[in-house]
Amino acid sequence: MSLHRLLYLSTGRPDLAYPDLRDIMAKSEVNNERDGITGILCFGNNRFVQALEGDRKQISETYARILNDPRHTDPELVEFGPIDCRAFTKWSMRLIQWDINEPATIRDIRMKYCSGALFDPSTMNAKQCLSLLMDMHALQG
Repeated sequence: MSLHRLLYLSTGRPDLAYPDLRDIMAKSEVNNERDGITGILCFGNNRFVQALEGDRKQISETYARILNDPRHTDPELVEFGPIDCRAFTKWSMRLIQWDINEPATIRDIRMKYCSGALFDPSTMNAKQCLSLLMDMHALQG
């Protein structure tokens, strides 16, 4: 197995609602468990950032499905490459949602990496995206 990590960003469609996020998570958990993929998905300010880890071929096939999902637009590949070990071993997929009622610990992590007051991963480089996701994984674990 060739272990890889993929990071990407996208924008949720304007009418994206909580039931859509639950559906994304339910399907992701089943598919990722089956395919040996681990990862984390963060959503806030109608923006997604996601990390997927696992076999290169499985990650590529998963990302191809994600690209065709009409619940989001403007996907942007941030990073895709080999890794020595997984960072998100605890979950086949986990959703972290930022909103106006976020706890101070989550706000502090968001502010550590975002250049503005709102969650916007498009302002972060690949290293910042990964660090934000790893900090959230550690906090939620």
